[in-house]
Amino acid sequence: MDFTGEQRIPAPRATVFNALLNPEVLKKSIPNCQSAEYVDLPNGRYLKLNITLNFAILNGSYDVFLQTTDIVEPSHLVLVAEPRSSLGSVSARCSVDLAEEGTTTLLSYKANANLSGKVAAVPELIVKPAVKGMLDQFFKNFDKQVNA
Repeated sequence: MDFTGEQRIPAPRATVFNALLNPEVLKKSIPNCQSAEYVDLPNGRYLKLNITLNFAILNGSYDVFLQTTDIVEPSHLVLVAEPRSSLGSVSARCSVDLAEEGTTTLLSYKANANLSGKVAAVPELIVKPAVKGMLDQFFKNFDKQVNA
């Protein structure tokens, strides 16, 4: 599954970049996120998110470990997550680019998610609109947080 999009955020690029790495901003921006904190694991530093989902077969609370890679401050980063549960797994990668446009920042993203297990049985026709709705809500919340 692929997702792409752009969002204009009325804030300087450095502010938007730093907000993307701020656990408190992300907690308040990600729909149904209960907590967000950095944790050190044997293979690196991750942002641990606890997210409650109520969608199709994905009802419940999930810990998602998000790793940032390919960081080029303040213009680029890649977010990688591979949550797993008894219902299957998701391998997701999202590349984020930030460009200055006067006093605003153009945030462009390209994401890819591969599903396996029972979770892969949910039709893309159902999943894509749900993810799109969550992305729209994320950006609405994120804009508020960045400009608070």
